[in-house]
Amino acid sequence: MTKRIVFTLLGAWALLAALAADARACAVCLTGFGEDSTAEAFNWSVLFLMATPYLVVGSIFGWLCYRYRRAAAKGQSLQEREPAVKLTWNPKESER
Repeated sequence: MTKRIVFTLLGAWALLAALAADARACAVCLTGFGEDSTAEAFNWSVLFLMATPYLVVGSIFGWLCYRYRRAAAKGQSLQEREPAVKLTWNPKESER
């Protein structure tokens, strides 16, 4: 019984090896040869999908840098002024 399974698997493998010239790795490989507009569009779509996460992270990082620089520029002028409310610490109330 096991010999029969082994010979069947070997036969199937031999048949697939004989048809390797007609076999393709995936559906995309069929359109990958030559100058096909479908393959070119697929390649561009893959590039856009790969670039999207970098674009999102770069935009967030750029926005954070902009906000930091803007706050730093405002902070220099705020240090010269007196605060609107002065908070005091009373050691008797905190019992320390």
